Amino acid sequence: MATLRKSDVTARVTGKLNGSKAEGEAALKAVLDVIQEALADGDRVVLTGFGSFSVRDIKARKVKPFRGDNAGKLVTVPAHRRAGFTAGTDLNKATKG
Repeated sequence: MATLRKSDVTARVTGKLNGSKAEGEAALKAVLDVIQEALADGDRVVLTGFGSFSVRDIKARKVKPFRGDNAGKLVTVPAHRRAGFTAGTDLNKATKG
């Protein structure tokens, strides 16, 4: 198993588009920017077959850290929001082999 970095994905996009490296970078950047902007606005992004991105509200909770000065003591993690991803049918099938 290999780790694909952004530059690797850009190279593969460029190959699929039969274009220049700049065109591949621009295409990938445009898609990522659209997803990021939509999530920042609180929208849900659905890419049928691939998956969906959404913003999730996480409730405040108490946890016991196992490192640092507060190890073993209850500390509060404040409520926050984070991006979430749910894989779609086609992506699930592809990863299961």
